[in-house]
Amino acid sequence: MKYFLLFLCVALAVRAAEPVDVLVQGAENKEVAEIVAALKEPKKLEIGVFSFWTGRIGPHRVAVSLTGQALINCTVSTLIGIEEFTPKLIVNQGTSGAQVPYLGLHDIIVGRRALDYGNFITPVRGAGQGSAPLAWTPVPQRLRLPANGALVAFPDGFHGDAAAMAVALRTRNPMGRVFPGVIGSAHEVNLEMDRVRWSARTFGMDVEEMESGHVAALAHAYGIRYIAFRVVSDAPYDGVPFYAQAARATGIFTVNFLENLAPLTTKS
Repeated sequence: MKYFLLFLCVALAVRAAEPVDVLVQGAENKEVAEIVAALKEPKKLEIGVFSFWTGRIGPHRVAVSLTGQALINCTVSTLIGIEEFTPKLIVNQGTSGAQVPYLGLHDIIVGRRALDYGNFITPVRGAGQGSAPLAWTPVPQRLRLPANGALVAFPDGFHGDAAAMAVALRTRNPMGRVFPGVIGSAHEVNLEMDRVRWSARTFGMDVEEMESGHVAALAHAYGIRYIAFRVVSDAPYDGVPFYAQAARATGIFTVNFLENLAPLTTKS
């Protein structure tokens, strides 16, 4: 761990790559395959344990990042991607579990906002009194303000970039429907219906996954535009626990989005 942190410090101190317009992320190979295949003049770059590919899609110079799953992997790879490529927009995309009954397999949620829903305080219970997760109290994400060092809570998470969202909602999903919605992130996979309904009710979540809320916080901290796309791969209301091939839908959708997206400025 000591050597990896040393490497990370060196990596963040040296910017060797040409800046890009868009950093596109996916946690698994299936989530980035369609996007990497669409790159013109692709080049692969390995930084530590993380893989990146650069090239062009539409009018944009793009870096595609294979982040790995969950908080540690996605935050470290995002920090490297930001420092290495100085993107104007981050697009985090991939698979997710539906938390509401109107969503079915291959439907895509465009994140109006993304949040971390994995932090809780439990009530006091003595030995033998069991555990009641649906009674736990959520603790919102907090970020430290650069100006004064104060920790500020973000109970609603972080909003997606308005201009990018407008383009995404006009972009075709060839395998399903497209909706604006709320994406919740935690290192969890929830297929218990009572828990699924509780998450939707407590956080307003439409889908759950493991990365978007954490990446959104970093984008906010760095002042970088951000949007997330999540395809439904787990549809508990329909009895579908996980369908990995659904990742292809967000990959194709993201390529279509990049081709539709006008050349970027730093701010929306």
